[in-house]
Amino acid sequence: MHSQHNSSAIAPFVFASMPQVRFGWGVRHNLAQHVVHLYGQKVVLICSGFLAQPGQFGHTLTDDLQNLGGQVTLLSLSGEPSPETVDTIVKQCSPHADLVIGLGGGSVLDAAKAVAGLIPSQTSVMDYLEGVGAGKAFEVNTCPFIALPTTAGTGSETTKNAVLSRLGAFKKSFRDDKLLAKEAWLDPELLITCPKDILYATGMDAFTQLLESYTTLKANPITDALAWQGMMLFKGAFEAIDSEHAEQQQQGYGRLMLAASLSGTTLANGGLGAVHGLAGPIGAFFDAPHGLVCARLLSPITALNLQSLQQSTDPQHKTILAKYQQIEQLFDSPGLVNTLNEYAQRYTPQGLAHYGLRADNLAPVLAACRSGSMLGNPITLSDAQLTQALLSAL
Repeated sequence: MHSQHNSSAIAPFVFASMPQVRFGWGVRHNLAQHVVHLYGQKVVLICSGFLAQPGQFGHTLTDDLQNLGGQVTLLSLSGEPSPETVDTIVKQCSPHADLVIGLGGGSVLDAAKAVAGLIPSQTSVMDYLEGVGAGKAFEVNTCPFIALPTTAGTGSETTKNAVLSRLGAFKKSFRDDKLLAKEAWLDPELLITCPKDILYATGMDAFTQLLESYTTLKANPITDALAWQGMMLFKGAFEAIDSEHAEQQQQGYGRLMLAASLSGTTLANGGLGAVHGLAGPIGAFFDAPHGLVCARLLSPITALNLQSLQQSTDPQHKTILAKYQQIEQLFDSPGLVNTLNEYAQRYTPQGLAHYGLRADNLAPVLAACRSGSMLGNPITLSDAQLTQALLSAL
């Protein structure tokens, strides 16, 4: 009896802080009043170019803040942020700013998060960037940060890392507890402006994060609860968004946005797996959308994980295998791999060959994929297995 108790003992874990989360349809309309009341008047607003246009929320929010006496520095951003982009924006901002607001997809939120961390000290992000920076300790004052996601994807609003890349060279994280958003405002109505192909790709990234953090070696009871809830919310969300009925669409957008935020929390605490292990270096060497890469790799990697886990006698592997079976039951599917493949074919039909990946140029990806997320994969996959997954995603 005693040994049985030990075998099911919960392993020690740490669960990181979370931002205060505000969720609700139209909740963004309360933001300006809240900001000026709580944080002060000098606001830096970083958003995508589209949202900075007249009639879009970045423009409206700027007007609302200014009408309340706020002084707003509005900066727009396109594409994935590089360290140079972040440093340039930091120089354009007063070191005495009261608050940074990020409004946009994962790239915008990552850039805004990094900028908020660097404004008071006016230091360079290359002092701190993991693996490629100067390796300095991040011992400086930071500016408060509020995140408003407009895609349901990376979960950046609930994590402490900002992903920055230099195409052809690296894709790395600037990561520190002090970078965590003070607040995440989740307004599903903002997803209406998101083009469907981007919505599907970023939604598939969120789903991949939920599935990987549920089956990772580093999962714990809290990440399990949140990842499971996230997958339940994700199931049927795309179908609801695509329905003819406004009420169903609204429900779908809400479910997707909440699932994505939960995926940020679960990846921050449980880690990820081989899909993200490969997606990182693919993003560094090829101009391929991250969500789409995840969507195309999810089915082949899951197939390899299941194959290898089924052959293992390790008790932890048996537990993880049971989790995959739970996911299969959740999606009422004849086979999980088939279901994931159907999602990819239906919602992200573009293969990775479209972005320049070929059988003969995958070596740099394989060489760079063994650190980070790959370490959380439930079982070690060989280079031959990873190559097989990449080829089937082309």
